[in-house]
Amino acid sequence: MGKGHACKISFVIKSGRYYARVFAGGKEVWKSLKTSHFSVAQAKLAEFLKEHRERVRNGNGEVSAEMTFGEAAAIHLRNLDDNLSIKRRTRDYWRECLAALQKSWPRLSETEIRNITQTDCKEWVRPSQDNVSDSLQQHSLRSATCSQRGR
Repeated sequence: MGKGHACKISFVIKSGRYYARVFAGGKEVWKSLKTSHFSVAQAKLAEFLKEHRERVRNGNGEVSAEMTFGEAAAIHLRNLDDNLSIKRRTRDYWRECLAALQKSWPRLSETEIRNITQTDCKEWVRPSQDNVSDSLQQHSLRSATCSQRGR
């Protein structure tokens, strides 16, 4: 890997699992390799590094002006999964928010993010007010905003 990129396998004793730890652009990224066997972890690390290098080579090509909400949501969920400081239940809750948002907003997943307006969001809120709790609406919209920014 080039300057600013380093990788190693870390074994977390508490969970008994192996993780890939990558440094890119001054940021540390942890990814569960979902195994407790070192040889399997090495193979999964190689696969992870291949994907990571491709993303870096593409200039973090995940973000695009023509990105759909569904693509942004997938990136957001992957980022949640990669962030080990977020508890599992919190990750599950954000998945539920995105699922509820996509279920209640037909064709949202296929819509390019740049084409989603504040008016569209207000129109979505109006009919769903009776069926969805206020907190779920707010968190769904917050999740949509995070997905739009690729966080």
